[in-house]
Amino acid sequence: MRLGPNPECRKRRHTRPIAAALAVLCLLALSPPVAGAADSTQAPARGEVLSISLSPVKTACDLAPGETFTFTATFRNGGNITLQASLRFMDVICNHNDFEFTEPGDAFWSAGNWLEADPREFTIQPGERRAVTISLKVPEGTPDGQYYAGYFVEAARATPAPGETVVTLGGSLGAIVYVAIGDGLERSARLVPYGYVPKPARPAEGGTGFSETLRHYWRCLVIRTRNVSWFNESRPLKVFLPLENTGQAYIQPRFTVEFWEGGSLRRTVTCEGDMIVPGQSKITEVAWPDAPAYGSFGLRIKVAYGGSEPIEVERTFRRLPVRATLGLVAMAFGLGYLMARRGRRSGRESPAAAKG
Repeated sequence: MRLGPNPECRKRRHTRPIAAALAVLCLLALSPPVAGAADSTQAPARGEVLSISLSPVKTACDLAPGETFTFTATFRNGGNITLQASLRFMDVICNHNDFEFTEPGDAFWSAGNWLEADPREFTIQPGERRAVTISLKVPEGTPDGQYYAGYFVEAARATPAPGETVVTLGGSLGAIVYVAIGDGLERSARLVPYGYVPKPARPAEGGTGFSETLRHYWRCLVIRTRNVSWFNESRPLKVFLPLENTGQAYIQPRFTVEFWEGGSLRRTVTCEGDMIVPGQSKITEVAWPDAPAYGSFGLRIKVAYGGSEPIEVERTFRRLPVRATLGLVAMAFGLGYLMARRGRRSGRESPAAAKG
């Protein structure tokens, strides 16, 4: 016997796409993980805590051959044990958005052997901060170009614990120094599509990795070169500024974003982005926390980065209450379905009533 399609099966098939779409919306609404600071914390079983921090993690300077640049690095012992610390200098190799530390050598970009520190070694008590003076001297005759150096502060327990003969608890933190040599280095930059910047690698924790990947590709699709989706509802409203360094020296971009509604200026945000080395690209986010729920808006973006002319662009977008609209559509669909079902039931019952 051939059976016709089951109405319940049809209903389930029709609801699957809706459920899948709602699941995607829920994943997109998840908040991304917060990036960590330049510190390190360990807690051994016996209650000793190793907690160290170093600042700044990035330093930049423009120098000529023979000149010296001096700055202060601050090391903090936030744990509960006395530490013996020492500084070690390294070279830095920039590979896209990643950095690799190597022993100082003779490569063109090598600046690790230009560094000196005072003091080079020191003992630091729990809760104490220690300022270290770091000097960078450019050798005479150094060719123009972009150079990189790094330094690590390595710390370990100053004295063995009772019953121990070796030091077993320690850690290290690193920082980068960018050095631009010569007055003729070109500084240039450009705004690029969102998907042009490599997605940062983050450890997956449960569903966080999947939701972050989904959010990344969604932004690649709806933002592209617009810096903001043409329709947007989330709060805070976020503007994405992917900038590529196309010049020969590091840049320190400064972003100014104006939010316009019609002919009225609603908000101005100014912020500094992270330093970007030649060939590297990074995304800076600018937020408008109390953006209106709906309306037509415009963006005016200005990027100053030390080049001959700043980058200036304008964008337009709309804000729509997407979730509320979807809720109303779902409610209207449900009411329509109930009314149609009631009408069919009334149609089946009316002949019987007439017969009676």
